[in-house]
Amino acid sequence: MKTIRKAAAPVVGVLAGAVATGLLLGGNATATERDARSDRFAIREVIDRHQMYIDLRDADSYANLYAKDGHYRSPFGSADGRSEIKAMFIDLAEKGFTKGKRHMSGPAMIETNGTTATARSWYWVAETEKEHAVYATGTYTDKLRKLNGKWEIVQRVQTLDELAPASQ
Repeated sequence: MKTIRKAAAPVVGVLAGAVATGLLLGGNATATERDARSDRFAIREVIDRHQMYIDLRDADSYANLYAKDGHYRSPFGSADGRSEIKAMFIDLAEKGFTKGKRHMSGPAMIETNGTTATARSWYWVAETEKEHAVYATGTYTDKLRKLNGKWEIVQRVQTLDELAPASQ
């Protein structure tokens, strides 16, 4: 155990020093680079909250991720504006569409340009009630804007991955 501690000590010291000087956290970044990183992080939060609010059955918070004039397009339905998006959310939940499912976000590519951004992310939906399995996978393509310091979805297009043909 002493050998492991001795070997790890220099690594820990270097990492601590790097963090202390801000090298790992962008200490040498310009204000614009820090703003872009902060924006990408905030957008990632929107993407993640989108999935969480589905599973928490929180229609208001879900709809409020969208711009007042936001659009949602998917194989399961389409809606325009927060009120329609909220109504669609409630309708799908009441029909049991999301029952026994867990929605997760995968990796995301986020490009910011001032107060607008685009994001492409992968998602998957797990079945949690009948059996533990992946229910669906697909892609979200988002257009976002920053209004009063808050990022919101202007348009989300959801697609489903096609199933591979059954092997013969």
